[in-house]
Amino acid sequence: MASSFPLKGVVSSMVENIIKDEVVLKNGSFALPVWADPPVIMYKDFFIFNWSNPEKVIEGSQKPDFKILGPYKYREYRTKYIDYQHSNECVISYIQHKTYEFDSEVSYPLKKTDTVVVLNIPIAAAPLQVSSTIERWALEAAIEGTGSKLYKKISVDDLIWGYTDSFIELMQDVGKFPKGKKFQIQINDDPRDYTSLSSVGTGVCNITDLGNFHQWDGFTSLDIWNDSEHNKVKGTEGLLNQPLLREGQELFIWIDDIMRWAIIHDTGERYTHNGLDTWRFVSRKEFLYNQTQFPPNGGWYQNAPTGLIYIGNSTTPPGNPVWGSNPLFYLGDPGLVKNVTGVTPDSSKYTYADIEPLTGAVVYVHRQIQINFELRQADYTFYQKLPEVTYFPVMYVDEHGEMSQDLYNTISQKLILAHIGYNAHWALLALGILLLVPTVLVGFCVIKHVKMIRAIKAYPGITGG
Repeated sequence: MASSFPLKGVVSSMVENIIKDEVVLKNGSFALPVWADPPVIMYKDFFIFNWSNPEKVIEGSQKPDFKILGPYKYREYRTKYIDYQHSNECVISYIQHKTYEFDSEVSYPLKKTDTVVVLNIPIAAAPLQVSSTIERWALEAAIEGTGSKLYKKISVDDLIWGYTDSFIELMQDVGKFPKGKKFQIQINDDPRDYTSLSSVGTGVCNITDLGNFHQWDGFTSLDIWNDSEHNKVKGTEGLLNQPLLREGQELFIWIDDIMRWAIIHDTGERYTHNGLDTWRFVSRKEFLYNQTQFPPNGGWYQNAPTGLIYIGNSTTPPGNPVWGSNPLFYLGDPGLVKNVTGVTPDSSKYTYADIEPLTGAVVYVHRQIQINFELRQADYTFYQKLPEVTYFPVMYVDEHGEMSQDLYNTISQKLILAHIGYNAHWALLALGILLLVPTVLVGFCVIKHVKMIRAIKAYPGITGG
């Protein structure tokens, strides 16, 4: 029985070497072309909080009421263009091109031209851009002069991908909003994709560094969070992770949409997708805590109710009171849903990744976030009768993907071949042992026979017969 432990250790070492050689980012490996141009079916689904009673809310007679419309499904395409000039054995550099295309077939009967009523975030944010009484008067005049309201009727496509209007252009002219920029929630075909270099570990020099960012979008660190640790660029993009995971393991991921890192961990839940066994990873529970409950979250400026993460630094203009949450405020403070109607938390709405533990490949993923604006009562025409504070939902997004069937089949075959490889090794070893046994026995018999002859020759009486 004791001999089984060294045997198991040797077999595990062989498996590790086979898998590591396939998953590192180097020429000739299985992982490199898959990472560069993922054969993964990715979608971003948008769900809009259609505001049904804006005038009643402004006059102070009702809570905001919503009807959720969606999913508006956009197919996501990612392609990485490798920059070998700035790459080496340990680090690979690339420029990523990411685009989205509305899928009318799977979105039917919804259309991207559908008109919705939502919070007018540029108007809601404008009071934060003024400080003096004169500026406040000027703002009131600008709102009235452009015919703007606290709510906006807009097409789904314009809401998501960007728009401008007379109020935004006026605020740009006076330097309160960034010049030449649309207000947008999601970027499509970002021009930065063509110029900003990212770099990740190849795994060749250190397998635990596989896929981890050394530089993201031209940055090795940021200056938007509260300290150097929170400003670090680290973690993987979430689709490729180190192989040979351990039960209970934690992984760093980089969330590019909100420009921060987070930690996900193995929950112990196990799922099978098309024959591949996977482990479910989710963010740590502290991710949604405010800084009172979990002081390190002060580095992310999380001073709102639990369940909200600050994402205002990733908006335009930066510093807006924009907060992310789980869709429908799941796992959030109960007060978040008490100030609105039409929103009921749903325990199925959260971010998770199902990862194949030997290769570290993400087999199935849902990355979900709701976008909310902190709307406060203020001494302006539209704000005077509002509730003291409301975390106003605008939309939630579910970015999800699954391996293509071909990739499922290929990974399954690779794992099978790896097992065949090391099983064949031991089969050959066993065969060698079996072949060796007769040889040893024959040799033993020959030696024994020679010894018997020598013994007989030692007795002349016997040999002389």
